[in-house]
Amino acid sequence: MTTKFFIVYCVIGFLFVMCVFGLKKDKFYCEMASPCICVSANNDKVDLSNITVPLNLTNNVTLIYQPCPDEEQNPNIYAVSIENSTSNETLQLAPYMDSSFVIGDFISLIYKNSSSNVFQVNLSCNESATNGNEYLTDFKNYTNNYIITLKTSEVCGLNLIDAIENDSTSSLSIFFSLLLFIVFVYLIGGSVINACLLNKTGVNIIPHHEFWSSIYNNLKEKMCGSAMMASAYESI
Repeated sequence: MTTKFFIVYCVIGFLFVMCVFGLKKDKFYCEMASPCICVSANNDKVDLSNITVPLNLTNNVTLIYQPCPDEEQNPNIYAVSIENSTSNETLQLAPYMDSSFVIGDFISLIYKNSSSNVFQVNLSCNESATNGNEYLTDFKNYTNNYIITLKTSEVCGLNLIDAIENDSTSSLSIFFSLLLFIVFVYLIGGSVINACLLNKTGVNIIPHHEFWSSIYNNLKEKMCGSAMMASAYESI
């Protein structure tokens, strides 16, 4: 095998390794295991089970956030509610059923209800906010859009710089990784068979060398031939 083709094989192998192992390395993929648990491709978890956190909005108004339903403690269907102790009224804001994890610069839980209200809970790292020490902050009330931050240690250590969700982007990555793998196996496997079983040497070791050479020559003739003709025409 010539040095040129050996280098080509090494480059293809490197690209394959980068696609298979590099695309998912240090990236966080999220797939909901429940309304409060996000599981990544490499089994990292964001588990908000057993969390119930209040935030005092005013002296008599408290926001209650419970990411996971609890048949005993929280048998209703809402994750977020606002309780008014003066009027003894409760405003239900975020149902469990219509919730989703969204990954960007941080991980968010998005809730929607039948009134077209959106409640967004941004998960922010705090190493000391372990189980039982989580807390809410930065509550904002826009028109039909509520945003609040949950400080929790569950998201600490996750690299979200290049994080993506399980969408068409990751599907394309898998497709091209598979394509490179097939090309890599074809070239290496075909070369081994040609060299060991068919006793071929040099460039003939490349599987179907004649076929690929004919394609290359045809393309070269069409592209370079047209350029030469144009150059000849201009010289007249």
